[in-house]
Amino acid sequence: MTDTPPVRLGDRLVTIVETFLAAPRQSLSEVSAACGMEPSTTSRYLRQLVEHGWLERDEETRLYSLGVRMIAIGHAARSARPLRARLLPHMRELVMRFDETVNLAVHQSGEVVVIEAVEGGRSIRRGASVGDRDNWFTSSLGKAIMAHLPEWQVVQLWERHRPDRRTQHTLVELDAALADLEAVRRNGYALDDEEEEIGLKCVGVAISDARGQYTHALSISGPTARMNERLTETIEALQSVARSVDGGRREAR
Repeated sequence: MTDTPPVRLGDRLVTIVETFLAAPRQSLSEVSAACGMEPSTTSRYLRQLVEHGWLERDEETRLYSLGVRMIAIGHAARSARPLRARLLPHMRELVMRFDETVNLAVHQSGEVVVIEAVEGGRSIRRGASVGDRDNWFTSSLGKAIMAHLPEWQVVQLWERHRPDRRTQHTLVELDAALADLEAVRRNGYALDDEEEEIGLKCVGVAISDARGQYTHALSISGPTARMNERLTETIEALQSVARSVDGGRREAR
């Protein structure tokens, strides 16, 4: 009998851990079904993850959840992003000024991943959480980043993440999506104008990283009526932050 190859073992462990992003507390059978593995194999991997502190097991309910080791890893991952640290004070200032939710996302492995979220006091629902994946073609975060990608890459993202019609405003044709991205480039900001949810409007701008590439995006979101009242002011505030961060990067060189 041969041991499981290291790469395959690593893939399986990662797959198990990532199932907890969608379901924070799971039984053995639920993890097994989510990963497509036999319960006996899943049990062995879960035991290893518990031993290393990546997962925890409630002996009473027999349910598994992410362990304290993952919290430490998450903090380390966030601290390793200097752009997040630079933007966080700006995000807090935006929340104080507009009292709406402010999110920061990054383009990572073909996904739009939220890496920081600061909620305003008037939030009418729970906003995005750190680690959430946003939609490329309906979110202002996704559009702001995509506007700086070559068209062939946008087409690839469309093929992998084709949007469902969530509202009557959702763009479900590629030509319409490409025209929308052209408007984002022309205007310098992106909108989710009730494309994801009726009654909710988001404004996003792209943020350049240390290499000058637009891999991040910053957004403000809130109820459509409130956002429309201060839309121009919101756009200008986000663009000012983007310019400030880009200018600071160039001065540091």
